[in-house]
Amino acid sequence: MVKRHAKRLRRELTPEERQRWKRAKEETEKRKEEILVKGRRLKAAHDRANVAVREALKLLKAERQAQGLSLSDVEKKTGIGRAALSRLENEAELNPTVVTLTRYAEALGKKIVVSFD
Repeated sequence: MVKRHAKRLRRELTPEERQRWKRAKEETEKRKEEILVKGRRLKAAHDRANVAVREALKLLKAERQAQGLSLSDVEKKTGIGRAALSRLENEAELNPTVVTLTRYAEALGKKIVVSFD
C-alpha cells in the first residue's frame, strides 16, 4: 500500500478576501465581551445540567443497591454492558444519552422525568 501525504497549498488572499477578513476580525473584536458573556452563561447551564445528570445516576445506583441488584442483573435487563454501567455510576465526566438513562431506570422499575424552566 502506498502511503500518501497531503500537500499544503498556500495562496495569497485576494484584496476582497483580505477586506472581508479584516471586517470579520473587527466585528468579532467589537462583540468580544458579548461573546464571552454568552459563553460563560452557556458553560454555567451545561455545568448545571451535568450536576443534574450526576445526581440522577447517584439515585439510580442507590436504587439498584436498595433492590439488591448487581451490575450483572441490570446488564441482563438493559443490554448495557457491566463495564459501561459501572462507568455511568462512577465516572464524573460522562454524558449519557436520555435513552441510556431511560433503559437503566426502567430496569429498576423507575422512569426518567425531564423538566425545563
